[in-house]
Amino acid sequence: MKRTITLILFLIISFNLPVKGQSIEYTLKAAFIEKFTRFIKWPDSVAIDDTTKVFILSVIGKNPFGIALNEFFSNQKIKNKKVEIKYISNINDISECHFLFISESEKNSLSEILLFTKDKPILTVSDTPGFAEKGVGINFVTKKDKIKFEINFKTFLDKGIKVNFQLLTLATVIYN
Repeated sequence: MKRTITLILFLIISFNLPVKGQSIEYTLKAAFIEKFTRFIKWPDSVAIDDTTKVFILSVIGKNPFGIALNEFFSNQKIKNKKVEIKYISNINDISECHFLFISESEKNSLSEILLFTKDKPILTVSDTPGFAEKGVGINFVTKKDKIKFEINFKTFLDKGIKVNFQLLTLATVIYN
């Protein structure tokens, strides 16, 4: 319980940090990605608890993170698993990942990407306005120079991915 409270406080404090530059913004978002996974439970069929396998985090489209993801996850684990980062441009490469960041450059392909991932236990995340309403699971938004996030609750239900109530209380929840 104490650890959960500490994590929540970290998230609250972090979300109130001003966004000053892209490198800081995307380094912070990389940290949020890891924190989000602490409040997410994938279906048992994914075998997320098997620490002999890597956690695959993919970015589809233009990479807005620069080297932030690689630097952050070089020593950081997710679910006690080593993190492998893949930068992809082909929808067919999505099926191997646990976590998919959808770049704004994929705006025209979003419907196709979401259709491809719809019944798969892949957590979809973006930082493009309107993407949560269209079906992305978690979407970063910037309000008054602060990073916030939205959660599309129906997307989580459809994928069989469970999101902890504590994370929902910090988000703007969309129920479409």
